[in-house]
Order: sequence, then C-alpha cells, then structure tokens
Amino acid sequence: MDLDAARADLARVSRAAAPGGRAGANLSAARAILIDFGSEAFGLAPSAARSLDDLLRVAANAPPSRPRRDFAVLLVQALGVESLLPHRGAAADAPRSFIESALLNALRRAGYPFDGSSYDKRRALAGLHATIDEHLRPLEPSFPRWLQGTVPPDEA
Repeated sequence: MDLDAARADLARVSRAAAPGGRAGANLSAARAILIDFGSEAFGLAPSAARSLDDLLRVAANAPPSRPRRDFAVLLVQALGVESLLPHRGAAADAPRSFIESALLNALRRAGYPFDGSSYDKRRALAGLHATIDEHLRPLEPSFPRWLQGTVPPDEA
C-alpha cells in the first residue's frame, strides 16, 4: 500500500466516523489502516504488529528511511481525525515523539512548538495534516541561479 492510497483510505474511513456515522467501527478500521501500512512499511508479518503501540516501538527503533517518514506522515494525518489516537498519557506521547524524530526538519519548517506543552504540540500536529506535504517539499534555492554560478546572468 502506498502512502497516497493509505491517506485516501484513512480520509474515507474518518469521514464515515463523523457525527451520524458508525464511529466505533470506522475508528477501528482507521486504526487497522495504520497498522497495515506500518507493518508493510517495516516488513513485518501482519500478525507481528498486534497494536499501534507495538508498531510505534518498531518504528521508533527503525533507521531513518522513506517508509519510516511515510508512516510518520500517515500518523500526522491520523492526528487530524478526532478520537483516532489517544490524547493523554504515554499512549499519546509515543506517536508524538516518533513524529518529532521522523519529521524533524518538516516540523521545524512548520513552526512546530518543540518547547511547548503537550497540548500545544498535539494541537500543532493535528492541524499539520492539511499542510504536511508543503513542509516535506525540498527547499527552493533562495539565491538566483545566475548568482549561484549555475547559469550565466543573461540566461537567467
């Protein structure tokens, strides 16, 4: 499952979990999407990761890689869904600390409150799902190409 497909599935399921929908069943389906994506990303057998907590332990110990970053992006998307991930305690700290380590530069670009309270961090991550793609894009050079010396001034 690629990241875009997982994000689309998560969005579809979370829309159905909105008021008036079957919230409990749909939130379980959304958690299953997170577990399936993470299991596939880290090469685990489907039965190896029985819960999101197990998967977060594996992800936190994984070396920096594209699948690790993609899983963190999917967690940011999940934080934008009300009641999908825990709000308090150690269960809420695990996803947040993993996201902070996996998406450090993107969070810096987004103005993430690293020194803020848990509430401020949670609120910032929950709102970041809408702009995470923008913060993951490579930085554009701030100097004109002719000033960098990559092209002559008359071609810029």
